[in-house]
Amino acid sequence: MKNQNSALKISCAVSLLVAFVYGLVLPFCWGNNPASELGTLSLLCEDRKIWFWIWGALTSGSIILNTQYMYRKFSYKNKFYDVLCALGFISVCVVALTLGHSIEDWNPKRIAHWVATGVFIVFTLAPIVLFFITNIKKHKQFKVLTVIAFMILATFIVIFAVVGKSALMEMIPIAMMEVFLFVINFTAVVKTDKVLSKV
Repeated sequence: MKNQNSALKISCAVSLLVAFVYGLVLPFCWGNNPASELGTLSLLCEDRKIWFWIWGALTSGSIILNTQYMYRKFSYKNKFYDVLCALGFISVCVVALTLGHSIEDWNPKRIAHWVATGVFIVFTLAPIVLFFITNIKKHKQFKVLTVIAFMILATFIVIFAVVGKSALMEMIPIAMMEVFLFVINFTAVVKTDKVLSKV
């Protein structure tokens, strides 16, 4: 059992590290400018779809794996949150499936891409934020963690307002969330002095 826990811990940490590095490197590949309106991962990878699929699998997979590890760390179970995690992974697959759409008008494929992107963001963050909110009275540090999670979500809006649509909206908030989960799961910053109720 101890060996299994160690293997799981290593897998979660490595998956976050690989996703973090890949997510920051990919937007600069093939001479791309991640600060440009035309520098989003969707446009960069519209003819290189495999690289986007890898990004989606690494990003969503590592966040889901580490969200589940966080639940396990606090001895917490919630089937509804598990469903949200699954929907987050499904939605990033839909984002990948709708690559290559025209950006000249709001065609059905482009609309589906944008909707799936929004759903991906919501279902990626919701299982984390709801976990903190649900247990905010049971753990003294969860108030701070809830605020931090909402601040990370707010960076999407801030970057869009300051820079506009760009890969920076994809890179920075996701990288921050990966660091956030790493700190919670693999450092002593967040104490597990109180086991949370199982749902």
